[in-house]
Amino acid sequence: MRAAGQADCITIVNGPEDGTEFPIVRAPFYIGESTTCAVQIRLDSQACARHALVTVVSDGYRVRRMDRQPVYVNGKPAGLFRSRIVRNGGTVQIGHTLLCVECSSDGLASRSHGIVSEGDVGWAIQQGAKWLWSSLKSGFNLLLTLLGRIVTSWLAVLSILFLMYVFWPWFRFNLQGLIIQIYSAIVTSFS
Repeated sequence: MRAAGQADCITIVNGPEDGTEFPIVRAPFYIGESTTCAVQIRLDSQACARHALVTVVSDGYRVRRMDRQPVYVNGKPAGLFRSRIVRNGGTVQIGHTLLCVECSSDGLASRSHGIVSEGDVGWAIQQGAKWLWSSLKSGFNLLLTLLGRIVTSWLAVLSILFLMYVFWPWFRFNLQGLIIQIYSAIVTSFS
C-alpha cells in the first residue's frame, strides 16, 4: 500500500524495464508499447501497441485484453470479453513483463466507491454497438461513393451520346433506323 497523498501506481517488477513506475492519475488508460499508452512497455517484444485497457472500479482496476496476445491478472487470463479485477498488490503480466499495482488510501481506486462500472456484458454490448454503427456508416459511405461514380459515369455516357446525336448526322440516322427496327419488332410480336 502506498502512502496517503500519493497516486496509485503500476510498477514493472521484472522485465527489461525493472523498477519503472507509472503513476495512475486518470482512467481509463492503456498498457502497451505505443507512446499513447499511459503504461508504456517499450522493451518487451511480446507487448502490442495497445495490449490492455484498464478502467477503475471500487478498490481496484478492471483489466481487459485488447489484442491477440495474452494478458494475465494474478496468474489468470483476462480476455476481451472476460475482464479481471486487480487490487492493491496484484500483478498484471503483459508479454514477458510483470507489473505490480500499488494503491494508496486516497488514490484513484480508493476514491471510486459508489461509481458504477460497466461489467463485461455491458462493455461487450457497447463495443458491439460502436462496431455496428461504424460498419453501417462506412458501408453507407461506400454505397454513396459507388452510386456517385455510377451516376457520374452514366451521365457522362448519356452526354457523349447526346452530343454524337446532335453533331454527327450518320450516328443520328443509324440510331433512328435502329429505334424503328426495335419498334417494328415489338409491334409485330404483339400482333
